[in-house]
Amino acid sequence: MDLPHNILLYVLLLVAVAAGYLLGRRERKSGRSQDAVIKDYYQGLNFLLGDRPELGVDRFIEAMEVSDQTVDVHLAMAGVVRRRGEVEKAIRIHQNLMASPVLNAANKQLVEMELARDYHSAGLWDRAEKLLTQIVSRKGSQIAPALELLLDLYEQEREWRQAIDVASRLMKTDNQIRVRLSHFHCELAEEALAAESFKAAQQHAASAVEYAPTQPRGHWLAAQIEAYHKRFKRVLRHIQKAVELNPELVAEYLAVYRNACENLGDDEAYERFLRHALTLYPDPRVLDELIDFRRKNGNEIAVQELLEEISRAPSFGHLPVLLELDERESHDAVKEQILDIVNQETAYHCTNCGFHSKHVMWHCPTCKAWGSFGAAGRLKSAPSA
Repeated sequence: MDLPHNILLYVLLLVAVAAGYLLGRRERKSGRSQDAVIKDYYQGLNFLLGDRPELGVDRFIEAMEVSDQTVDVHLAMAGVVRRRGEVEKAIRIHQNLMASPVLNAANKQLVEMELARDYHSAGLWDRAEKLLTQIVSRKGSQIAPALELLLDLYEQEREWRQAIDVASRLMKTDNQIRVRLSHFHCELAEEALAAESFKAAQQHAASAVEYAPTQPRGHWLAAQIEAYHKRFKRVLRHIQKAVELNPELVAEYLAVYRNACENLGDDEAYERFLRHALTLYPDPRVLDELIDFRRKNGNEIAVQELLEEISRAPSFGHLPVLLELDERESHDAVKEQILDIVNQETAYHCTNCGFHSKHVMWHCPTCKAWGSFGAAGRLKSAPSA
């Protein structure tokens, strides 16, 4: 934030402080003289607008009476310093308010919530969790925002079971939370898979599908679990469903689908799957897989068919195929260079914020959206991982 904007915010805030001071002065019961209060007030003003803004907050804390009439001004000041990244000052303001015996219950709860936000912003997650847990255990107007912040905290800490408990409470008033809840179960399913706890993994995958049946991740996890149990027809059904829901991720499923078809002795089913997937989304990797699969079975795809397929949505990833079609001879060095370039291409992007990654990310690290990744398609200049 630039300096003129800072000054404007402070000037607006100082007007509010002055109004709060005039309101609070009517009922002032402290022994401090009016001259001392005014001196602190103007010292705070000079510090904020001068070259020592860090001292301004302290002066205003000293000058401003804490009361139900002035609490909004204190909260506004704390909000400004927190947005400036000065979380310690915001914490001090809110702790000063919490120490006051004169605030009513509603204002106390509001201050508690803002103090929890301070702790969360400062990375003091243990303190934030403790305070938020206290807030949600009581009746009051801050339960919903406290649950939402607590859910964000558990999500950041990857505490999926606690996140599920909180999300289940929020789902009563916010049905859109079901997608996040589904992905929390997916995270637990992946942990169970890694630990070879297949029964637990299957339960979590089923819950994921139940909460968000239009998300492909639960079906993909179910396919992996069925593959372990060698129930290959179920593997095909789950992957087919995942592809229908998001065909841009089909390349991620190829190895498992191919293995299932091989175990079923049904090569034709795999070729049908590849061709159908290409009609849904023309991924160069799927086309490469189709070419390799046909070659292993002693068949080549006609040049005209390949050109027609590529022409539907030409991309950088088709260059190796095009070189082969152009030369019809092996040029390993050239192809290797091209493949190196293709491997540098960003494969996926978040449809919500545009973040790019070479791998599927079920949880966007930038905008925190769940299940928002699709195929990027072309080489782009963007932040990547």
